[in-house]
Amino acid sequence: MEMVFRRIEYWIDGDRGAQIRLGKQTWNAEKIRKRVLKWCIFFVISFLIANIFLAYLIGSDRLIQYVIEGPLGHISTLISLLIFTGVFYFIFAWFREQVCIIACPYGRLQGVLLDNKSIVVAYDHIRGEKEVGRAKFKKNEDREATGKGDCIDCFQCVHVCPTGIDIRNGTQLECVNCTACIDACDSIMEAVNLPKGLIRYASEENIEKKAKFKFTPRLKGYTAVLVIFIGVLTGLLFLRSDVEANVLRLPGQLYEHKENNMISNVFTYKLLNKTTRDIENIHFKLKSHKGTIHTVKQGELVVPAQGLAEGTLFIEINNAALTGDKNRVVIEVYSNGALIETTSVTFLGPRNYN
Repeated sequence: MEMVFRRIEYWIDGDRGAQIRLGKQTWNAEKIRKRVLKWCIFFVISFLIANIFLAYLIGSDRLIQYVIEGPLGHISTLISLLIFTGVFYFIFAWFREQVCIIACPYGRLQGVLLDNKSIVVAYDHIRGEKEVGRAKFKKNEDREATGKGDCIDCFQCVHVCPTGIDIRNGTQLECVNCTACIDACDSIMEAVNLPKGLIRYASEENIEKKAKFKFTPRLKGYTAVLVIFIGVLTGLLFLRSDVEANVLRLPGQLYEHKENNMISNVFTYKLLNKTTRDIENIHFKLKSHKGTIHTVKQGELVVPAQGLAEGTLFIEINNAALTGDKNRVVIEVYSNGALIETTSVTFLGPRNYN
């Protein structure tokens, strides 16, 4: 919002004052030209964002394939894309900060997580108010002698706030920490030869007691939780396998006696390829028991890139190797002789009455 759409709006419509004047202006050639240009650019950017969102859902390769094949072959995808484009356009062109105020849960969480030691965008009310309070700036006035605060009540911090709050009233749910009020206040302080930092990153305790930042037990707890989450995420990324294998019993099937005291079970398998390359020459082996695995599909088994391969397989194990009517067998999945995944399944056999 701030780095893309707002900058484009300032480039076309001008600063806040110019935008207000343009909004009140009659629909002449200048206003129509600026409005149409801005709306068209906003729509194009929203369309690009919708494409990125679609690529996140279906993969960039498939999206590029859809683009090459043309929209007529994928009407349903195009309609969905236009719907998301309209949603993004509505948010960035009109709804804007209302998302932060109404829809975003961050503001609600903020009230639970903050205390008087938390660093936030804060107004230094001790310095800004002093004994007398805020007062308009007067040239060559000694504000120290009069007891007036450094806040000259120019309302620039309110004017630049995208959510329309007055930061001088304290931390509020609508604050999105964009720091536009800090920049505006610092520029005013420079203009009137007063120290910058009237609005700055600070804690309530720092403003009232001049206390320096401390790494409190609460912050230590938050840090520990964050480190644990990062560790879990890192572990999941490193332990993530290229292929996910699921072997399930064929519904309604038990076991079958074969020659030489062999017991056979039939299963279905699904192999999900998470990579962008085909995984070739797939075969299965039993790890936990001596036996054989036969797949129904003839020829080389290949799992396509970012795709799914499924089929049926038979597992045969000698009855003497089974310990009961339900046995947990471990299956290894190999590709070109290299182990890529391990899974397990329940193998049924005759009940032992001994």
